[in-house]
Amino acid sequence: MQILKSLVAAGCLALFPLSAEAGSLWSTEGFDMPESVLYDANHDRLIVSVMQGAPNAVDGNGHLALLSTDGKVIDAAWATGMDAPKGLAIMDGQIFAADLTHLRIVDAASGELVASLPAEGAVFLNDVATNGEAVFVSDMMTHTIWRYADGRFEKWLETPDLAHPNGLFWDDGRLLVGSWGKGLQENFTTEAPGSLLSIAPETKAISVVARDIGNIDGIVRLNGKLVLNDWINGKAYEISADGTATEILAEPAGLADIGAANGTLYLPHMLEGRIEAVTLD
Repeated sequence: MQILKSLVAAGCLALFPLSAEAGSLWSTEGFDMPESVLYDANHDRLIVSVMQGAPNAVDGNGHLALLSTDGKVIDAAWATGMDAPKGLAIMDGQIFAADLTHLRIVDAASGELVASLPAEGAVFLNDVATNGEAVFVSDMMTHTIWRYADGRFEKWLETPDLAHPNGLFWDDGRLLVGSWGKGLQENFTTEAPGSLLSIAPETKAISVVARDIGNIDGIVRLNGKLVLNDWINGKAYEISADGTATEILAEPAGLADIGAANGTLYLPHMLEGRIEAVTLD
């Protein structure tokens, strides 16, 4: 796969240690390209999207796995019938997964794939966020955010100002967007680092929360603090109210769509095929 070869050649796969303030609770291996970890509060479990191959392959191998919150595998292939699922969100008893050109909807109780909604013109649907009434989905390659509500899945905002949007997070009445950055290269590096953006849902006005962070993937709230991560260098940052980014964690490259719940940060190590849980002081 070209992206992995390019990263190896560039020396981007060097291992970084955990920061001095972090403690690893557990690490579970055996996943083929895990991309996102989502805590399911109703069932007290973790849902993991597993691409099972290349991130852009339409091969039917992608699926969702279930883990307990202490890292035990409940079901390695709980929901199947996908290609390369990435970001996840839960709303109204359903799990929404971004899967290349489709939004997959899975029954959270049974794991049944109940709907596959096409996003016409989409290339690389990436992350999902919800405000409890609608679901928002980023398309990294077309600078677009899609919206699902009341059974309709349609384009919501398309502009180069999104600069390859990846991570999404609904935060106190605003949609936060993690930009991958401008000038996307074949090896997924960029000419300029991405910024953390905020979109006002009523006007769709875009503002910058934190500028020039990196290739942003996951965005969460951990212990009330805003945390995001850079896929390329494996680092996580805390973002202050004034937009200052403070490094809080250093992991291997390929740290994908992080999750958080109850003081624990869940790390999908995409290139290593494992899920890790850590705590931070």
